[in-house]
This record gives sequence, C-alpha cells and structure tokens, in this order.
Amino acid sequence: MSPALRRSQPARWWHSARLRITVSITLVTAAVFAAMVVFMIQLLDLSTERVTDSRLNREAADFSTFMSAGILPSFESDDPTVEQLIRAYLAQQYPSSEILLVGTANESGTQFTLSRYGPDEDRLFPPAMRSRIQRIGLSSAEDSGVIDDAVRWRKATVESPAGPANIVVAINDRGTQDEARRVGGFLRWAAAGGMVVSALLAWWIAGRMLVPVRRIREAAETISAADLSRRVPSDGPDEIVSLADTVNDMLERVEDAYRTQREFLDDAGHELRTPLTVVQGNLDLMPEDPEGRAETTRLMQDELSRMTRIVEDLLTLARADRPDFLRTAATDVTELVLDVEAKIEVVADRDWRVLPYAEGLARLDQHRITQALMQFCSNAVRFTGPGDTIEIGCRVIESGDPTIAAELVSGAVPETQKRESYRRRLLWWVRDRGPGIPPGEEESIFERFHTARGQLRDGRGGTGLGLAIVSTIAKAHGGRAFAFNAAGGGATFCIVIPFVAPPPEKGSGTPAGTDPSDAGGSGTR
Repeated sequence: MSPALRRSQPARWWHSARLRITVSITLVTAAVFAAMVVFMIQLLDLSTERVTDSRLNREAADFSTFMSAGILPSFESDDPTVEQLIRAYLAQQYPSSEILLVGTANESGTQFTLSRYGPDEDRLFPPAMRSRIQRIGLSSAEDSGVIDDAVRWRKATVESPAGPANIVVAINDRGTQDEARRVGGFLRWAAAGGMVVSALLAWWIAGRMLVPVRRIREAAETISAADLSRRVPSDGPDEIVSLADTVNDMLERVEDAYRTQREFLDDAGHELRTPLTVVQGNLDLMPEDPEGRAETTRLMQDELSRMTRIVEDLLTLARADRPDFLRTAATDVTELVLDVEAKIEVVADRDWRVLPYAEGLARLDQHRITQALMQFCSNAVRFTGPGDTIEIGCRVIESGDPTIAAELVSGAVPETQKRESYRRRLLWWVRDRGPGIPPGEEESIFERFHTARGQLRDGRGGTGLGLAIVSTIAKAHGGRAFAFNAAGGGATFCIVIPFVAPPPEKGSGTPAGTDPSDAGGSGTR
C-alpha cells in the first residue's frame, strides 16, 4: 500500500501512539499502586497482630510475676490460697473495654472473670463468648488461639506457692481490624484516584512528547520531488533531535541523488541534442554526388563518435555513487606512473618527463587513477604543441607538510585542507607549458561541461566532462583534484588521496606494532 493511500485512510484510534503510551504508563502505575495497597494492608494487619500479641504477653507476664511471688500485702495471713492470690491480682487491674481476664485455680476449678462491663452490657464479650473463654481456662491445653476471627487469647499457667493457677487474657481487636479495613479502603480509593490522575498526566505528557514527532511528520508530508530542500525541525529531546537529524541526513542523500539524476538527464539532453541535430541535418541534406556523400558521412560519424564519448563519460559520472565504482588493490605507485607514460607517449609527440619519486605499495583503484592521469595528459596534449614538455610526477607527502609548496605556484597557493594534512597522502601531478588557466577558474574547470581554459592548440572542442570525471575519481578515493598556474608558465593538474597501505600478507614477517602507513615509503620532490 502506498504512503499516500495510507495517509488517506482514517487512523484507528487504538493504533494511536499517544494512546499506547498512555495505556502503558497507566498499567504500570496501576500495578505499582496495587502492589503498594497490598503491601500497606498486609503491613497494617501485621502491625495490629504485633500490638495485640504484645498486650497479651504483657498481661500474661504480669500475672506470672504476681503469682510466683505469692505475697498479699493487704492480708495478715502468711499462707494465702490460690483463690486469694487470683482475686488480689484481678483487684489491681483496670482493663480496657476490649480486654477480658479469666483467672482459674487449677485444683479447685474456681474462676474469677474481670472486664470493663458486665455480661449483659458488654458487646465485645457477650455471655456466650465469656463461657467459651472460661472453658479454655478449665480444660484447654493450648497456649493461644483465635475465636471467631475477632478474639485473640493467650493462656499462662503458673505454679504459685499456694498451688497451680492460670489466667486467660482475651482481646477483642475487631475495632482495630475495622479501622485497618477503613484505612485499606481509603488506600484503594486513593490508588484509584491516583491511577486516574496518572492516566490524565500520561495522556498530557504523551501529547507533549509527540509534538516534535508530529511536527516532523507534518514537515515531511510537505516535502515532494518538486522541493527537496526543506528540512524537518530538529528541536526537542535528544532522541527527537537524533531522529530529525537522521531524517534530514536521509533527505540530503535523497536530494543529492535526485539532483545527480536531474543533472545527468539535463546534461545528457543538452549535450546530445547538438550531435543529433547535426546528424539529422546532414541526413536531410545528403548530397547525391559520391564525394559529398562521403564528406557528409564522415561528419556524421565524427558527431556520433563524440556523442558516444559523451554518453560514456556521463555513465561514468552516474556510476560514481555505486559501491563497485572503485575496485581497490595493492598497487605499486612507481609502476603506475611509468605505465601512464608508456600509454600516453605513443599518442602525442611531446617531451614526456616522468618523476616517480614515490615508492612502495598503496591500496587504490589502479584503473581509475590511470584513467584520471590519462585525462590530465590528454588535456595537456590539447593545450601544447609538438616537442613541448609535459611532466608527470608522483610523491608521498608526510602528515603536517603542505600539499603544494609555495615556490611551485604562480599566484595564489592552493590551500591544504586541515583534515587532509593530518595523514600521509599520495600526490600525482601533470604539468604542461601551455597558456595556463584563466584567473578565477581554477575550481570551476572541474565542473561538468566547463571548457573555459582557453583556445585549444589542436582546434578541437572537448565534452567538458573529463576533469569532472577526474574530480569524481579523486573524491571516491577520499581525496580531491585541483589545479593551479605553475611558476615559470603553464598549468599543473593534481590529484591527492590518502596513502592507504595494504594489510601485510600472512607470514610476511611484519613486526608487531609496525604502522601499516609506513609500508609505502616516501620521497621528496
């Protein structure tokens, strides 16, 4: 489905990124609130149980201490009974409304019960509950327990000097449990309210977070093939800025590719129109006599050959962005320059001088560099005459050194780029003794279809693509092509690329830690 068709369809609300973010945050918040509520309720229950157990233990310990002493200060009798001791202990107590105390003399079975209210008035310990607690004091062998999930009891048996006795301490903590339940209810309502507030805040925050994304989408929708120069805004959080920068980088690549395609089509249409017009005109006016037909045929063949060269050059430029444009391999830079001399010296009668100062191996595309140097040499031939000197050279420039020495230049010295000067590099040059480069055109001559260097010695016109191809080859190697008027006359055309040494072969014995960039050697001009 095309993007335009997808945009034309109504968006489903459940596919909204804002809704998904809100639901996700709300679910996480709900899980956190639920865990907190469960934890707090359990904590309240444990705290209630701990307080109740502490009170039970304290009452039982007080009874054990009193009965173990077996002393009644208010009695004159030195030999009190168990019943007297139990009554004396209970007489000193003033229990709260939720506590019931039942003292029992084990041998006689006599029981004494103490509470805040009487049996008929006590709502926490009605008569039936009191009977159950009293039976615990008479017969139960357990030390503690719970009655009806509300009354917790603890039984303590003591061997007093008057005989064995026990006390059952019962606490009705229903009120505390009801209070804990109310607190738990408040926590649940608070969690529900917090979840609603969290959902509203998540909806608002998600909307704020997606505003930059929406602006990017709206800006991207306005970009079309007619105008690729627009860019999406790059503001907001770091992630949004990174996304916008990535989209803008992609748009720049698309714009460059589109511009290259348009330039290719425009250049091809412009340059091929002339030879096609010449061929069509000669076909329309083809003479009848044999000599005229032969001359016309020669002119058409010449134009067709020129058109073929233009097409081949345009195709070379169009392939420059393809991954297989360069096929690098370990290349002997000295032999490369000598091969160029051997190929070019049979083409034109010139005084060829080769200065192969560079030595060693470099990783590069030998055929593309040869193509570039041959183009420089062909260009020099067209601007010189028989017997003129043309110099071909190559050298290694160390990091930090200028690419071109000032004494070699007539006029402004080509500036060495900062990034270029940080590493070793290879420099090739071709120098002629021709008319030189018109002032101000040192850079524009590397543009497509620029043929403004001056009058050609051989009277022929070029396609204006040769130097553009050289510049493309240099850029593909990570370098550049440039030209300048040389001191003493003529022009010098140069290619400079990084010196990339090939990796050492296995078993070559290259010492560990050796800088591979030093494998190519160096020379001086």
